[in-house]
Amino acid sequence: MKALYPLVALKREDDELQRFLRVHAKELSEHEPGVRLGSDPQELHKQRVAARRLRALLRSTRSQLQNPVRGERLVKELRWLGGVLGEVRDRDVLIAYLLGELETVEEAAAFGAVLELLDAERQEARTQLLAALDSDRYRDLLADLERPPALAEGERLASAPVIEYRRLRKRAEKLGRSPSDSDLHRVRIAIKRARYAAEAVGGENAFVRRAKEAQDLLGEHQDAAIAEQRIRELVGEVRGTGRTALAGGQLIERQRARRVATRAAWPKTWKRLRQAGDDAWRRG
Repeated sequence: MKALYPLVALKREDDELQRFLRVHAKELSEHEPGVRLGSDPQELHKQRVAARRLRALLRSTRSQLQNPVRGERLVKELRWLGGVLGEVRDRDVLIAYLLGELETVEEAAAFGAVLELLDAERQEARTQLLAALDSDRYRDLLADLERPPALAEGERLASAPVIEYRRLRKRAEKLGRSPSDSDLHRVRIAIKRARYAAEAVGGENAFVRRAKEAQDLLGEHQDAAIAEQRIRELVGEVRGTGRTALAGGQLIERQRARRVATRAAWPKTWKRLRQAGDDAWRRG
């Protein structure tokens, strides 16, 4: 099987967890120049994903670490970094989505003030992000990741996806027929954690493929929920004309349709993911 992650600056004494932590820490640093430049939104996305993977792996193995306290501290700092990256990324995604949708919306020109307000929010979030990247806190985080936390003696990384899948299944089975938006979002987070843990120990497999499918579906649902909320807020802030409200109303209806479609597809998507997870890690 082709290795999922390349070998990077490994040390002879590294254990299996430290290997993957080094890979993602390297990605975190490599994408920083592109994030600072700001011309390619994918650079920010990739740095954010690296931070998420680091945090997810440390969270999944927190009870197995030689030094759990240090692991928790790193999780906290990675959550902070992911937060400032996310403030920019969320606006990048919404702006790109709205620009695409407005091509087929009546009175789209009247939505210009909303886009200007959203762009101003993005610029402010980017200012905060650059300040974070210039901070001692960020540099200390990078320095700390140069010595990745290790597993305690006798612990194996292979147990992480089993634990995360069981957590995922327990949470998903509690959803019921009409779950809230926040409950679906929490399930998506659980899917992501289980997927990252599975990738760390086994590369591509049926579970990872199904997890990506489910994650994308619930990501679409979450994007629609956030977009509807933000459109309402932004239209209210600009206090535009009736034409602005008309364009906003059309966009809001589309978000509702997105949510209905993803909710309808969720049961079958979850069934396929659950089957793949049970096949990989049958509950004892």
